[in-house]
Amino acid sequence: MRAVVACLAVAGCSAAPLCPEGHHRDPARAAEIVRRLGGTPEGAELAALLPGTGGLCFGAGALDVITAERTLLLSEAMEAPEAAARTGHLLVHARDGLPMPSSIPPGADCQALLTVALDREAEAHLVEWRLQHALGASPRLHAFEFDHELLGLPEGARRDAVRAYLAGHPTGAPGIDGLAAGYLSRCLRER
Repeated sequence: MRAVVACLAVAGCSAAPLCPEGHHRDPARAAEIVRRLGGTPEGAELAALLPGTGGLCFGAGALDVITAERTLLLSEAMEAPEAAARTGHLLVHARDGLPMPSSIPPGADCQALLTVALDREAEAHLVEWRLQHALGASPRLHAFEFDHELLGLPEGARRDAVRAYLAGHPTGAPGIDGLAAGYLSRCLRER
């Protein structure tokens, strides 16, 4: 963990690509986020994946994503605990694969790709939710409407509840972009 924080604290990892337009490196902020993320067992496992990514870039927008080049884009508006939880979410995508392929093959079965994408998003959102609670985050950008519902469910049922929520809100909901509609639209457009 110290190696990850040291890498980020010295102006980013040497192999890290440049941040996309509108984003910049902030080694001190990145180190604080990684330190917090590494303070939980689940977060520490995910933080260990950072050296294999393009690192963290920060911007004024609220779009928190991992790019096809594996660079994590985070909003400057998040406080460190929320940003750490969101970083965990994005690192799930680095570990398990992006929700949708970076290029859609001709004739692709968009419904099948959407099923995989929502399964991956459900896992990442559930990890983010657990990290929010473990880190004592008071989320503003990614406050999930399903928060109280998950608290009342056994661990084994939570992923299915998040998956159902994402499918039931294809155009988005508080704290969540229109994932299902966006993924399906992109697939239909690019195949």
